[in-house]
Amino acid sequence: MATSRTYRVVGEEFFHSAPVRGTLRQKIPASAAATFACLEDADAWPVWLDPVEAVVWTSPRPFDVGTTRDITAKVGTISEVFFAWEPGVRMSFYFQSGAIPVLAAFAEDYEVVPLGEDSCELVWNWAGEMAPRFGFAGKVFGALFKRGGVKSLKQLADYMQTHGDSYKSEA
Repeated sequence: MATSRTYRVVGEEFFHSAPVRGTLRQKIPASAAATFACLEDADAWPVWLDPVEAVVWTSPRPFDVGTTRDITAKVGTISEVFFAWEPGVRMSFYFQSGAIPVLAAFAEDYEVVPLGEDSCELVWNWAGEMAPRFGFAGKVFGALFKRGGVKSLKQLADYMQTHGDSYKSEA
């Protein structure tokens, strides 16, 4: 197992200034409220996001700015801190620590945009900065992350097609 390292703390501005960044969009066949409830469900992430093996919220509900969670991924455990939280609408976090040596900083933002009573669009922004000795790998990292993200968002749409009703009572 790789050694854990601390990443640089970033915020909202990082989505506009990071050297490696992108935005993906996916129509989801479920309400915005149900989709956001799914994003809060630790058990759902490993189903639709292939690199994720487990999610553990390390802060109690209700979640808000400052919430933390640990992600067990194929590359190791990653600790995240949420710097934006709008219930039912948006969540943003940065990697606080983890075992990905190529990164100096990384953040993700998930925004759920209602399109109708039973559909929404998930907008997934991500931003990264490579560790100094890995700067050359930024374009490759970005391309691989985007490719994996497209697949994952399609899997989320498929998951919500079959499981979306189970989140309606939580919404």
